[in-house]
Amino acid sequence: MTTKPTTIITGFLGAGKTTFLNHVLRKRSRTKFAIIENEFGEQNIDSELIVRTDNDIVALSNGCLCCTLKDNLYDILNAFYERSNEYDEVLIEATGIANPARLAEPFLVQSHIKKHFPLTRIICLVDAELIEEQLENTEEAIGQITFSDLLLINKTDLVTKDYLKQLKVKLQGLNPLAEIVAGNQDDFPDFVWSMQHPVSSNLFAGPYQPDKADDFPVSKSSTYLDHDHTEDVVSYTYVFDRPFKFLTLHHQMTVFLAFQAADLYRMKGLLAFENSNHQYIMQSVGKNLTIDEKGLWRTGRERISTIVFIGRDLPKDALQKLLTRCLA
Repeated sequence: MTTKPTTIITGFLGAGKTTFLNHVLRKRSRTKFAIIENEFGEQNIDSELIVRTDNDIVALSNGCLCCTLKDNLYDILNAFYERSNEYDEVLIEATGIANPARLAEPFLVQSHIKKHFPLTRIICLVDAELIEEQLENTEEAIGQITFSDLLLINKTDLVTKDYLKQLKVKLQGLNPLAEIVAGNQDDFPDFVWSMQHPVSSNLFAGPYQPDKADDFPVSKSSTYLDHDHTEDVVSYTYVFDRPFKFLTLHHQMTVFLAFQAADLYRMKGLLAFENSNHQYIMQSVGKNLTIDEKGLWRTGRERISTIVFIGRDLPKDALQKLLTRCLA
């Protein structure tokens, strides 16, 4: 089976996820998608696209497949693996109160899923008119924004240009890792789809080697869809001009996550390691840590490591000391 790039579309209730999904299907009409929806009956794709049902997987008139995430994501991935010749990419539309970290977890920490279904982007739809109220009153909206790679501000025709500028600054403060773009149902930016992470290969070695199994079906899990409640978000950025020691950093971060994962929404870093000419991406999902090869450092580019932590009640000075101890 060739790899099937996977995208998660998230955003709070009413943000426009299904509208954006339909936009993608129209604009990328030559691409066949396998689509997973958390709640198919609540906000489904256009009913006229549905042509038949087969074992909970719906075939669409444009050649795509669609199914409902009622229970377990692994069951769906097993079915998609068996039907891999019928589609090109995977789209997951999360329910409006879902924590995207839990949906992303299998794609980031399980080697066989990472190999066949590489997660290339997490897009969060943001309701320009209502997002500030949602951030004040709902923990889920904060989690969705802080975990996403790309924030797509929707319904921009309902707010002023000055307010839109202020909103972008606010969102960048919540998630300095994210790209932020704006649009509406009549004018979604086409370049959104070109903004993605490269498919990466796992770096782990020795005692940190993950499960090498590449065979499907994958094992079931019933816990990854639980979502955490959040408040008082802070973000800290750490920059280092010395490379890290891989095993030391991996050990220290694993210990940190074991005790602090509940308060950490997102950790992501672009790293340099000693005795290596490659860049690496480090990120966390719950208590799990992944470090993946990104590619060679560009010639002449200074090898600066940058790590961003986003969460609640994070120990800023202690994190600085922890990371410094891991430098070569």
